Amino acid sequence: MHAADDYYHLVRYDVVEYVPNYIRRLLDVGCGAGCTADYLKRVRGIETVIGIEYVPHAAAEAAQRLDCVHTGDIEQIELPYPDGYFDCILCADVLEHLRDPWNVLRRLRRLLTPDGVLIASIPNIRHVRVLAKIVFNRFEYEDSGILDQTHLRFFTRHTIEQLFTTTGYDVRFVGANRSRSWKFTLLNAVTFGLARPFSIVQYIVKARPEREVAQSTYTQTNHESCI
Repeated sequence: MHAADDYYHLVRYDVVEYVPNYIRRLLDVGCGAGCTADYLKRVRGIETVIGIEYVPHAAAEAAQRLDCVHTGDIEQIELPYPDGYFDCILCADVLEHLRDPWNVLRRLRRLLTPDGVLIASIPNIRHVRVLAKIVFNRFEYEDSGILDQTHLRFFTRHTIEQLFTTTGYDVRFVGANRSRSWKFTLLNAVTFGLARPFSIVQYIVKARPEREVAQSTYTQTNHESCI
């Protein structure tokens, strides 16, 4: 199995831990081969798990695990679900790949119940390694990581917060994946903790529709999960 295939088969335990226990219907945007959503269905007992995946071969594999998988670009695909259908939406390492993540978040918001939650993981461009590359004129795209060549958008903690608040969400930062080598441990020690934010590779956020927005757009509708 190639490294790219390994990526599609990851179970994102770092994201899964923030999925509430009450979830009945889940949408996994960028579901890969469906391993994360399948884990939630088996272990958490989520009733209906739907995936969206851009890469056809990964989507085909996910379709063997999940209740339904839509193959296509989340920025273009029309999802056949009514307002307020999902309790939870996952966007694990997705938003930075989009041309217009603001529009996508607005579209996804209407699919959430008023008490639903969107959980996202987003790379941090403010990582010290990236800052060093900028300082030394070596900002170059890479095969993976924060400077992945398929990333179209770059975010800091501040702009992540703006991304969600300007699209109708209340957002909380609930987790972070950090660089943990001895170099970062030493840097954090000699700076008395001031360097700690610069070791963050990726933020994990939990966002809910703003109450006023949710109440004005939500309609309770019975609907089949996959058409």
